[in-house]
Amino acid sequence: MKYCSTNLRARFVKLNPWTLFIALLVICTSSLAQQAASSGSQPEPHTIISRDVIVAPGDSLRSISKKELGRAGFAPHIADFNNLPVEAPLVPGDIIRIPIHIPARKEFAQVVFVKGSVVAQRASKLDTDAPENIDLGPQHSEYSDVQMVSLSRNSEVFPGDLIDTGANGFASIEFSSGAVINLQPNTEARLNRLNCLPADDSCVIDIRTIRGKVTSNVKTRENQPVDFRISTPYASAAVRGTIFDIDVDEGALLVGVTEGAVDLSSEAADANTELDFGFGSVVKQGQAPSDPIALLPAPVFKRIPARLAAGDTIGWWPNPRAAEYGTLVSTNASGTESLSSFDVSDQRVGFDDIESGDYYLHLRAIDTNGLRGFSTSSLITIADIDPTVEPVDTTVVIQGNEYLVEVSNPFTEALGYEIQISNDSSFSDPLSVDVDDSGAAVFRVDDDTVFTRARVLLDPFTVSAFGATGSTSR
Repeated sequence: MKYCSTNLRARFVKLNPWTLFIALLVICTSSLAQQAASSGSQPEPHTIISRDVIVAPGDSLRSISKKELGRAGFAPHIADFNNLPVEAPLVPGDIIRIPIHIPARKEFAQVVFVKGSVVAQRASKLDTDAPENIDLGPQHSEYSDVQMVSLSRNSEVFPGDLIDTGANGFASIEFSSGAVINLQPNTEARLNRLNCLPADDSCVIDIRTIRGKVTSNVKTRENQPVDFRISTPYASAAVRGTIFDIDVDEGALLVGVTEGAVDLSSEAADANTELDFGFGSVVKQGQAPSDPIALLPAPVFKRIPARLAAGDTIGWWPNPRAAEYGTLVSTNASGTESLSSFDVSDQRVGFDDIESGDYYLHLRAIDTNGLRGFSTSSLITIADIDPTVEPVDTTVVIQGNEYLVEVSNPFTEALGYEIQISNDSSFSDPLSVDVDDSGAAVFRVDDDTVFTRARVLLDPFTVSAFGATGSTSR
């Protein structure tokens, strides 16, 4: 790397710092260009030229940035250049290198999925004297011009953006390292810092969650350490290769770790807790994190029907330690493309408001602390009911240890039929099978009394209503 001669700086000592910055940039660029021309090569487009500053008593990176470059907003650049945290205490007499040319990184995260109305408050001037952790909004217009940006798939998210998912919004945001965060409805989070390009010595991602629920899958590149941190009004979490949940509720923070580990710290209480795989913690305002709490195991579904239409439900076996259950419907197996999420107090859920198609149902038990346990998922098919098609009935006949179930009034235009058999008339845990237009199925079950029903398949996602229930006993 080439540097400017020190005698060039001496010519500008009487100029103000900002003029000195611009003048040095012009002269250094010209000087390096001449050197490159004489050597037959071009200067590197991102060459950074620096000068040294001796730390005085009481100096901070912000005060040095203000004094040397005219604006405190350059402190994060100086911190990066010196491999220091921006709030690092400085020792008088130490040397701080000031970059003369600060290349724009233009680094951003990308929205990979969005549902509903999701907006970002974006400051058009990020190099102001505004405090680093300020939550930018109209009330802070004295610091910068703020615009509201509607986020959609492939939108760019920049450091400083304050994201709000609103009442029905959902967003998945991916970083260049491959890490993904999912913002649930009623979540407000700000991307504080992002330094995660492949050429960086380490990947730094800092997110402040003000309210709501955030799930994260932290991925790292080979040979690139990652510093992934989520801060909240009550505590902060330092992540080490982890899948975890954060829920910022009124007066408390809930953290659950389902892969890897998280170091949870409360500055107000000056206390730390390490959460390993399978544990969570609750941090109340001004208090230390609770001792690690074992997360509830993944629930177990009962039989999954061939499809679900209006009025149909899916059940699961209850966990006596669960206060309620959290459900999420997504279009992909990882759950990042969410269509709907809600909590239920019993062990059944229906999907009357979701369009027909194939989806993934994700289910988690929630304990009395509000901590979400491990997740289970299943592929489900949702169908529409065609009210113009006449329902069909069934007959059931005992054949040794088997039951023969047949459609008694076939529909001539049927593609096939879905037939169900159950040991109770509510069909709370039915055995379900699709058959061709012959309309017959044989079941081998241990129950002495069975109930049967069927419906017409017009196509994989369109059915008739169920007909009358048939039954028989041994």
